[in-house]
Amino acid sequence: MSGFNTAKQGASIKCPSCGSTLKFNPQTQKLACDSCHSEYSEEQIKKLSTKTTETTEKSDTKLMDYHCPSCGAELVADEHTTADFCLYCGSPVVLKGRVVGEFQPDTMIPFKITKDKAKELLKEYLLQYSYIPSSFYKEAQLDKISGIYYPFWEADIDTKSSLQAEGRTSHSWIVGNVQYTETKHYDVVRAGDIHFEDITVNAFSGADKNLIENVLPYPIKEHKDFNMEYLSGFYAKKNDLTKEAVASEIHSKMQDYSKQMLLNTINSYESVSVLGSQADIVNESDQYALLPIWIINYKYAGKIWPFAINGVTGKVFGKVPMSRPKFWFTFASVAAGVAALLTLLGGMIL
Repeated sequence: MSGFNTAKQGASIKCPSCGSTLKFNPQTQKLACDSCHSEYSEEQIKKLSTKTTETTEKSDTKLMDYHCPSCGAELVADEHTTADFCLYCGSPVVLKGRVVGEFQPDTMIPFKITKDKAKELLKEYLLQYSYIPSSFYKEAQLDKISGIYYPFWEADIDTKSSLQAEGRTSHSWIVGNVQYTETKHYDVVRAGDIHFEDITVNAFSGADKNLIENVLPYPIKEHKDFNMEYLSGFYAKKNDLTKEAVASEIHSKMQDYSKQMLLNTINSYESVSVLGSQADIVNESDQYALLPIWIINYKYAGKIWPFAINGVTGKVFGKVPMSRPKFWFTFASVAAGVAALLTLLGGMIL
């Protein structure tokens, strides 16, 4: 892309009007300036040049240092981080050396949900639970929510799929005092060509797999070619799982999807038992993608409770702890109310 080179460096995109650092705005899908409130489209920003500084990589550690192009401060990032913020001036910094060559994604989906909207969705999710700790609702805690691009492998697969099953119907009647039941068994076969689009699996071993995959899926139409400008103002993780390492997981999902799709076409029987299913791959293509997720981690009772929000659909997932003080207070209040009612009734009876 114009204005970027492939050396390992920190890079930020400057506002041509006032010189402040631009950040990607999920709501407008443009780069925005917090200082002068200017906004720039992808086409406009391609013409901008960026100021960069070379960095020195330490070969004996998994931490790497960079320099902030805004204030010159030294930054330290782990080996799986591709975008971060300067701890001194707060400017977003893209660590470009992590997203070139074999590590550069083929595609990505930019954030569409803003931080404020993500906080709102999280509050709605938490309000479903009665005994959640009060600290979870505090604004200072909610402000810790972070937008992170997580790496995934996506596969498009053409298959020849088949399923063998047994269908059953039954009919009952009564003669005198005796009930008779006739059960009929049917051989059921389904087969067809099925195309699967974007079977998605996690590509970062350090991720909470259950958490991340429970906010899937993403709309296929939202995919865009990888563009570094979308990283500005967000964090990103680099994949450390190759497509070969996740191939069996992708194919297992494909087999399960195929089985379920064919099973859903069988609806003429009272009950159905699957005897076997198979999905043979005719053609497969894979792509490395960055997908947007809002992440927040709560610390409660000596344990970390993470929550994730899909950065496009707003789907929320996370396990909620129970506040014991809230539970026992509610229990005591109910018990006191019941005791008072029983006392009143006892007095009336006497």
